[in-house]
Amino acid sequence: MKERVYLATQLAAERAGTSALPGMPAPQRSWADFCDGISLFENAVRLRTFLWTIQKHCAPGSSLLEVGCGSGTAAVLLADMGYRVNACDFDRDLVARLSATYSDWIRRGPLHVEQTDMFELPWCDVFFDAAYHQGVLEHFADELIVAALKEQARVAKLVVFDVPNCRHVVRTFGNERLLSPRHWRTLISRAGLEVIAEQGRDFPRWMYALPHALFSHRGMDRWPFFGRLFAANTIFVCRSVRNQ
Repeated sequence: MKERVYLATQLAAERAGTSALPGMPAPQRSWADFCDGISLFENAVRLRTFLWTIQKHCAPGSSLLEVGCGSGTAAVLLADMGYRVNACDFDRDLVARLSATYSDWIRRGPLHVEQTDMFELPWCDVFFDAAYHQGVLEHFADELIVAALKEQARVAKLVVFDVPNCRHVVRTFGNERLLSPRHWRTLISRAGLEVIAEQGRDFPRWMYALPHALFSHRGMDRWPFFGRLFAANTIFVCRSVRNQ
């Protein structure tokens, strides 16, 4: 009973953007403030490996669901790449801002934005080709991570997500849990999913003195172990064991 009360309390705080896990500082700003300085160009560069990974596993024209869309820049970039994207977030201010900023994309059809709860997604089973997100799950306790992954696997054939790992040196928002890739694999398994691909992105600055080929799109595909061993962020591509 105490565990359920704790999880309910944390979930309510996360939804309000004010949570602090035990031993972690509370965030000093809202998600709306955090997303203010994120540009479309910046995310196109920063998330290129993540976007390439989605492109590798989902053909253009596929239906995608972004869970916890934040600034919405990833959703817009994927819509521009030819995907049909539904972007959702629990934060009404973020949803309103995204709807206003990219209203032309919404009118044209490839992008749809709505406010919803990622723990109770309103879509039917296997509605999307893939659910994806970046920088979301590391803000939650293990039990809520497992619950979120289960719900995403219910509505999508694939789940693709990007999280900072234990090699990440900065907590950008303030309450990120910097878990090891092994711990993430355990949570994925607990959610009833299996990892079908794993890559890394963002490396210590000194490593960029190495040959550029190691960090290129083709290099990441050819030598995925390099990213798994040294990258500060891990990208997982998962599918439900039940959907096979």
